[in-house]
Amino acid sequence: MRGKVWQMLLHKEQRSDGQSNERGSISIMTAIFALLLLLMVGLTIDISRIYVVRSELQNAADMAALTAARELNGGPGGIDNAYEQAVNVIANSQGLKTKTNVTIDSVQFAANLYDDPYMSVGDARNNAAGIRFVKVITASTSTTILFASSAMGASHTESREAVAGMSVPLAGLCDFFPAAVGLNTGTPTPGTLMTLKFAQGTGTTATINEFDYIVLDVNCIPGNGDTETAKLAAGEPCECAKLGDFLHMTPSSNFSNGGSAAGDGMNTRFGLYANGYGNSLNASNYASDTNTTDDISYSDYISDIPTGGNSRRVITMPIVTPKDYPADTNGEIIGWGKFFIKKRMYVVNGNCANNAPCGDMTVEYIGQATVGATGAVSCNSGIRTAVLYR
Repeated sequence: MRGKVWQMLLHKEQRSDGQSNERGSISIMTAIFALLLLLMVGLTIDISRIYVVRSELQNAADMAALTAARELNGGPGGIDNAYEQAVNVIANSQGLKTKTNVTIDSVQFAANLYDDPYMSVGDARNNAAGIRFVKVITASTSTTILFASSAMGASHTESREAVAGMSVPLAGLCDFFPAAVGLNTGTPTPGTLMTLKFAQGTGTTATINEFDYIVLDVNCIPGNGDTETAKLAAGEPCECAKLGDFLHMTPSSNFSNGGSAAGDGMNTRFGLYANGYGNSLNASNYASDTNTTDDISYSDYISDIPTGGNSRRVITMPIVTPKDYPADTNGEIIGWGKFFIKKRMYVVNGNCANNAPCGDMTVEYIGQATVGATGAVSCNSGIRTAVLYR
């Protein structure tokens, strides 16, 4: 009997020891899993922080590259403007709010997308005519590793880059400023200052001297009186054309009043809205530019980040050869030019022709709007646009 009791007690003690060992094993496993879970959460947090910084760096590089590419115009000034815009758009955080202090390390240029290496600013300036691409590289940024330093190190450092460039030149362009300017070359030097004088056709002939401009006859506005001339000069876009096309020039009111009408239309860009013209010259139809400061350069205009401009003072005009045209339809386009209107135009009531400089347009030539365009016109496609390539 005592033997049975002893066996029962021994069996109970062994069972108790087994249960205790099981509880101890579970506690150890739980602690290990908790530690692994903590490490995984920490690793996830560190990786997430790295990706946030990487995303901000990439967004900054993309924005800087696109902004810079829009300034390329085939001239040295375009290279300088591209560099300035790439740096300033980040430094001023225009449209870019980041937690990371992003700065630009380098801005490089190339004629072809896969050139290696890309050119410096100085080299690109000497080869400006062929430059189509901009590469922007951000400065390296370090992210401190908080939880997974044993696996990833104390910090993670990286930079990002982006390449943007101008799209392939269009066959033609639409919605250009409906006036032609007479120049001896279709590709003047960017930065050239010009005073363009109003010229009038007769209905059968047109005499265009160098630095004359003549308002065109376009499909969307029939007639050529004061009101039509003012509305066209205000920027009524409705025409498409390509290099080599022939333009239909218009008498544009008459020489006494046409310069005033053109000036009144042009001045809507400076927030000046003249009476008359069927009350068509108003802010709803023709918005003012947001930068109306007179006598500034195009460089000052585009670098004025706080107030900026909305590009109303930048117009694209077809260029024709100065000469006597026997018929209004003989104005052949030899180039497309982008021009910056430097100041509001002087206009007078009465005879504009006898009151110089009434009707004169003071502009700065920016560069070509498109290069080597031939073939069919792709309407409503606009001018060449900046594209993010990689």
